[in-house]
Amino acid sequence: MADIESIEVEVLTGDEPGAGTDALVYLGIGGREFLLDNRGEDDFRRGDRNYFTLGRGSTVTHPSTNDPRTPPLTFDDVDQYPVYLRLDAQVEEDAWLLDNVWVRVHSDGSTDRYGRRFLNGPGEGRSLWLGIRHGDVLHLERER
Repeated sequence: MADIESIEVEVLTGDEPGAGTDALVYLGIGGREFLLDNRGEDDFRRGDRNYFTLGRGSTVTHPSTNDPRTPPLTFDDVDQYPVYLRLDAQVEEDAWLLDNVWVRVHSDGSTDRYGRRFLNGPGEGRSLWLGIRHGDVLHLERER
């Protein structure tokens, strides 16, 4: 199976008081975790839409250790393990309101997309709080 060349992640943070976070956010995919932290940006602010690229065209800090090409991941790896977003909350104030997340996994000529159908925020019941008192992980599903 073809090696993954890049992973693009789009995250929409809610626009309510306390919605943003300074905690670290990770994408779990293919049996690994990747830090979602753009160089020179203050990510996950209230009401923000953030974009992250891992691998080819990287936008993240520490691009060499957050690269799905090293060691190489394939779509077989992605199929074997859960795809998820994880908030590394250390204190209660690290809570984060997630309105939506989309993940696009690219290899030569092929793209898979992941997300959550119930997240189509903003709005009551269409967003999800993550944090110490809410749970730290949101598993994503492949869009068919």
